[in-house]
Amino acid sequence: LEVGGKGETTAVRKMDTRETPITALFGGEFKTTIRYSGSKASASLEPFLSVSLDIYAREDPGQVSSVEDALRLYFAPEKLDGVFNDSTRQEGKASRFVQIAKPPTVLILHLKRFRFDGATAHKVVKKISYPPSLEIEEGFLAATPSGPAKLVYTLTAVVSHHGNKLHSGHYTVNVRQPTGDWIRLDDHKVERASESQVLGEQQTAYLLLYQQEQAP
Repeated sequence: LEVGGKGETTAVRKMDTRETPITALFGGEFKTTIRYSGSKASASLEPFLSVSLDIYAREDPGQVSSVEDALRLYFAPEKLDGVFNDSTRQEGKASRFVQIAKPPTVLILHLKRFRFDGATAHKVVKKISYPPSLEIEEGFLAATPSGPAKLVYTLTAVVSHHGNKLHSGHYTVNVRQPTGDWIRLDDHKVERASESQVLGEQQTAYLLLYQQEQAP
């Protein structure tokens, strides 16, 4: 049980996982909470290696033009109808929201550039801006005794998909060096890149890798 504000308790379920070198670097943990109408909330802790962000936003395509917009959409509370409540043994209304309980050392953001419309697949060719320094909003973080008061990530790599089709195209990657300089990898070709060039790949960026800044 977890005790929250006003003495409210929440039943928390956690999935057991084994730590590996991959999960130690890229692994985080989500806390998904469901609040039932007229009943106690329940929550579950689930591991994740990346966060897949909807950049198309079918209901309002103009709603998402940046990574920050996509994160707000991802962590926005969701209203549910017809949810079965284990406590009351009845169906009713509920709200569901996700927060980061354990932030990863390296955060992978996957921009969902491919969408499926029935039997047809399309690439989402849309400019999405992303910052060199990403501060995670306080509301996206689950309150924990050992959690950071402020969570900031630095952009360290950008994987881009070039081409307008799902089944073809070309991938390149920009990588930030320990010195702060950037290099661009394009098959066998390796060359220097400026930060403005890296941040300018807004229409092709597919994966964004952010490394957590160390607290002072």
